[in-house]
Amino acid sequence: MQGNGFKIFAVAALLIISLWQLFPTVQKSLDDKELAAMDSTAREAYEAEHYEDLVTTREEALKLGLDLQGGMHVTLEVGTGALLNELAGSRTDDVFETALAEAQQEARTSDEDFVTLFANAVETRSPGRRLARYFRNTDAGVTARSSNEDVEAYLRDEVEEALVRAEEIIRQRVDRFGVTEPNIQRQGSSRIVVELAGIDDEERVRELLKGTAKLSFQLTPPTEEVQRAAAAFEAFYANQATPAADDSTATDTTAVAASTDADTTGALDLSDITAGTPEPEADEAATNPLAGIFQRIQVDPSSTSPIFGAVSGPDTARVRQLLNAPGARAAIPPGMRLLYTANADAGQTESGEGVYYLVAVRDRIELPGEVVTDARTDFDRFTNAPEVALTMDGVGATRWAQITEANVGKPVAVVLDDLVYTFPTINGRIPGGRTQITGSFTRQEVDDIVTVLKSGALPAPVAIVEEQTVGPSLGAASIEAGRRSLIVGFLLVCVFMAIYYRGAGLIADVALLLNVVFIFGVLASFGATLTLPGMAGILLTIGMAVDANVLIFERIREEMESGKTLKAAVDGGFGKALSAIADANITTFLIGVILFSFGVGPIQGFAVTLMAGILSSMFTAIVFTRIIFD
Repeated sequence: MQGNGFKIFAVAALLIISLWQLFPTVQKSLDDKELAAMDSTAREAYEAEHYEDLVTTREEALKLGLDLQGGMHVTLEVGTGALLNELAGSRTDDVFETALAEAQQEARTSDEDFVTLFANAVETRSPGRRLARYFRNTDAGVTARSSNEDVEAYLRDEVEEALVRAEEIIRQRVDRFGVTEPNIQRQGSSRIVVELAGIDDEERVRELLKGTAKLSFQLTPPTEEVQRAAAAFEAFYANQATPAADDSTATDTTAVAASTDADTTGALDLSDITAGTPEPEADEAATNPLAGIFQRIQVDPSSTSPIFGAVSGPDTARVRQLLNAPGARAAIPPGMRLLYTANADAGQTESGEGVYYLVAVRDRIELPGEVVTDARTDFDRFTNAPEVALTMDGVGATRWAQITEANVGKPVAVVLDDLVYTFPTINGRIPGGRTQITGSFTRQEVDDIVTVLKSGALPAPVAIVEEQTVGPSLGAASIEAGRRSLIVGFLLVCVFMAIYYRGAGLIADVALLLNVVFIFGVLASFGATLTLPGMAGILLTIGMAVDANVLIFERIREEMESGKTLKAAVDGGFGKALSAIADANITTFLIGVILFSFGVGPIQGFAVTLMAGILSSMFTAIVFTRIIFD
């Protein structure tokens, strides 16, 4: 053992580090078993109480891939048509709209890029028409005299930039969401593939990926104007009912509105409005499309409530369709937009469906979300309810102070991705550029809002065009199969070495056990993800790990057969086998580097475990076994 002090220290240090790195994995396994044994109420209480500890443990634990723990495979398509529409601004016409619709239809089956399809559609509709009439941008060098080829090149650059930016933002959102080792890749000219392992809230992920993060602060119309519009909208469809329906008893919903005030610190909260919903008469429901799905909220004329009505979740799309009907649209004054609240703050139906308010806001954006420089999760100092704390830049702070000072007593709506998160009444001037978004949010919902805001707005809307889900049961079966294969392979190798090399074989078996611990420790310390191909790589490494020991042991036998002493034979065996061991492992390691560099997904998972296993097996074979022999 003399002269092996540093080697012993190195082995002990690596073992302690590996066990330390694997401790969160063991802790996570124990936490999961404990949570699984609880009922839903106790589990929610436990998760709320130990939220930070659970999150930290999950982040530091060894990550499992999509094939082992289940998850989602999502293909997103960036809305190139919407981007072109935004670049054109107000310069669009019928030819533009028709060509855009045709390009979107043809893009579903064509291999051509969207810009080419759009340019061809414009040329077909209006031969010789210059695209520059729609996309003039002097900053980008596009003038009225620019050729169509130059404009197409400009548009392709904009689309490429939008796709790169969208990929970056989606990656930031997923990283802040807490998914371990997501796989995010470009596919084609307009698609992004996202693989998220361990996801158990699919709807939350969909909203997180699709949200464009367009934040705005908008004032609301006067209550009288909102009430007149709601009455006109309701009357439009009531007047279309048959005489039988007109004879039926129509009842208006009454409500008491308590307007929510925002204090001068900038706290934003949602109005607490309660309402009762009488059942419509049968004849009315059969003839009036609004009956039973739209509830007009009548409020005190002296209030400042901008609520237009209330709609249950399943009926929101139908009511939106009715609002956009030609005759009904005339009932809505110019400059007024109707948006749903983000949460079901109007209560629930008897069947348990959430009821959402339809809120009237002004078209004009008083303050855009670009002025927000930071968003973080905070808690109300009185109620301890989670809220979103916003910080604005200098321009935003000045403008926000002006808006709040000029509109005391009026509601201001905080709109994110066309959903109203809150619409408080301003009590006074709010200086400093700091404000909060509060409401009936859970901690998870607040974290998601912060994630979307901090990642930035997507340059174009994205849609989920393909979605595949790997269930946790399939992942559990894969884990069990992988675990069984590792155990069987490990035991077979150990038995063979013990039988063939006896005492030396037992030393190799201990080295093999250390090798497996070191591999998992390395994976955990570098935050790598263990996949099913990765487990195959570990199994391959177990077989290869004893290769070095076999070379060393055979060389020792040869040295002893030549008449050398045991010590001389051990020295000779380790010294003469080193070149062969290094040659075999270095070339295999280089193959792993190539696989990792040029492979994707499962190939990279295999390469990572292969490289970690090679380094670990060389260390245990050359260093650890030599310590035992000495």
